[in-house]
Amino acid sequence: MQSETILFNPSTKGFCVLNPSAALVWSTLETPQPAEVLATQLCHSFSGVTEEQARLDVDTVLSELKMLALVEAIN
Repeated sequence: MQSETILFNPSTKGFCVLNPSAALVWSTLETPQPAEVLATQLCHSFSGVTEEQARLDVDTVLSELKMLALVEAIN
């Protein structure tokens, strides 16, 4: 657990351990960004990741974070 990113939701008292790509997405959400920008950042940070796979990963991470009430969509 030394280098893992762990999130805590005090309202549900739930924890969420993020893998490295999800941690990157989480760390960039301090400033709202479109999913396409997040996917591009994943491609630059992890070798061998295609834009298509990065976009799927970002969509999955954002969806799961929304389900856990850790983020909310803004329009």
